[in-house]
Amino acid sequence: MGIIKPVTSAYLLFFVALFAWAFFADPKLSGFFRSLAEPWAVVVLMDFVFGCLLFSWMIYFVEGSAKSAMPWAIALFIIGNIVGAIYILLRMEKIKSRLTSVA
Repeated sequence: MGIIKPVTSAYLLFFVALFAWAFFADPKLSGFFRSLAEPWAVVVLMDFVFGCLLFSWMIYFVEGSAKSAMPWAIALFIIGNIVGAIYILLRMEKIKSRLTSVA
């Protein structure tokens, strides 16, 4: 379990940099909208949506209430997996305790 925080932190830093690069390269999202004409881009987008749904359920399980999970889930769908990485880093102890209480 000790490797999770450093790996998640490295992923988060990389993805924030990638997100910033894409935003400054194409702030109007024109490339994103053009790519939606491609079938595989739609598959990738739906994979993202499915991943957000699964991660939102995991957050709900850890938090124990929809009221606590909802802001995280909304941010996850708007911003993406950067939010998931932040959630893991901030809630690691809660995740561990929730997993051990179920086992």
